Amino acid sequence: MELEASSYTVTPIEFGLQINVMNSPPGDYNISITEGGRRVIEERVDFTHSTQHKSQRLKPYLYNSSEIELSGSTGLPAVIQPTLPKIKECKHITVNYTCSEKDKPGPVNKPLSELEPFTEYSCTAVFSFFSTDCFNPSEIQQIKPTGLPAEITTTLPDLPKCKNFSVSYTCSENNKADVKLSELEPFTDYSCAGLILQNSISINKTTPSVHVRVDCDLTITNIKKDLTSTSIELSWKTTSKNCQQVLPRLHKLSYDCSCDGQTGKATSPDGRTCVITGLNPFTGYTCRVRAKYNEIQVSTGGEVKLQTKVGTPAAVTELKLHVHEHNTIKVSWHRPSTFNGPEGKYIIRLNTADDKEVTKKELEGTKYEVEFKDLSYSTSYKVKVTAHNGHYESIPQISEISTLYNDKAVIGFRVFLFIVIVLAFLFITYKFYIQKFRTSTNDVNDDMELEASRVAGAAAYAEKPRPTTHNGNDTNCAI
Repeated sequence: MELEASSYTVTPIEFGLQINVMNSPPGDYNISITEGGRRVIEERVDFTHSTQHKSQRLKPYLYNSSEIELSGSTGLPAVIQPTLPKIKECKHITVNYTCSEKDKPGPVNKPLSELEPFTEYSCTAVFSFFSTDCFNPSEIQQIKPTGLPAEITTTLPDLPKCKNFSVSYTCSENNKADVKLSELEPFTDYSCAGLILQNSISINKTTPSVHVRVDCDLTITNIKKDLTSTSIELSWKTTSKNCQQVLPRLHKLSYDCSCDGQTGKATSPDGRTCVITGLNPFTGYTCRVRAKYNEIQVSTGGEVKLQTKVGTPAAVTELKLHVHEHNTIKVSWHRPSTFNGPEGKYIIRLNTADDKEVTKKELEGTKYEVEFKDLSYSTSYKVKVTAHNGHYESIPQISEISTLYNDKAVIGFRVFLFIVIVLAFLFITYKFYIQKFRTSTNDVNDDMELEASRVAGAAAYAEKPRPTTHNGNDTNCAI
């Protein structure tokens, strides 16, 4: 079926023509399109349900290379500036070049910005067309990313003549080098702008810049612990609802760990294990793990309450020994600074000078003195006092002392000696009196015997005859 020219219109569209049929009966129609006298499209179209048809298999306008003038820089980076002929139908054309080294195998294409000096290249231009009345860049809706890897959701105006458009974003941090969205770091402020593309070719238009910052919600979980009496080792996992995929490549992510102000040191390559040392035994601590990014704290989670294991008690102090009643040793001391355990008591050992145990006593931690009675006199002893917490003993405090002589025996001996002396004195006195009595008796007897002898002598003398005297006088004569 053929139509009169007045019964249809033809409108140029991107890569083709749009045909609108007017005041014509429905049915099948043949459409032929020719270019330079040569038929390029032949198709049969059913206009029963629609009066419009688009043929978009036509080639765009091609410039003749003689119509293009090239100029540019002679240094690097390379710049090629084409001057295109002014054609009414071809407005807002952009040109993108890709180059490859001559005489080098393989299709290695480089943009102009990556060309190297002293190298010969063959460059190809790709032309793209954009209609400025398609949309205004300010009408583009941009939704900021909330996680990593970052994505900016872009909504372009939905217009029939605005097809095959996309946006490629680059971002910069404080005017530093541009990075791709996929390379954004967390906890960092960026300014991002999108290059508008049509059919993946730049049209030299950009979106308004948008501020982007992604704060990863880092959570410290599954904290494991390994305890000793003076240290705590912590290990944990880090999770993130909005950044989990990129956590392995966050090389600026580090951690701080501490227990009540005592800081720890990381012991694993990924930084998720640390050891806190210098802690007190049998002491409760609140331990915290904090995530840092680029040395700035970025999390507040990760807290656990722990208690270190029982340790060795501190030694007692000021151990003193005194001898009482000559064979009693009195022991006193001051309590240790800490027992480092659940119990508090003392063990007091009494040993001989050669360290053989004689006896020992145990006292509760509220008593600080003890006595050892009825010991041997004039004997050296060694006393050891340790603190005990129910698990471990402290280093012993040792002191030596000797008991005194047996004062009771000395007193008894003195009493005995006194009695002996008294008895000896009495005996000697007795002997003296006896001897004196005997001497006196003998003297009396001697006197009596002498007297008796004298009496007897006198009697004998009286009984002898007296001699006669001459001259009428008695005269004793010895004849």
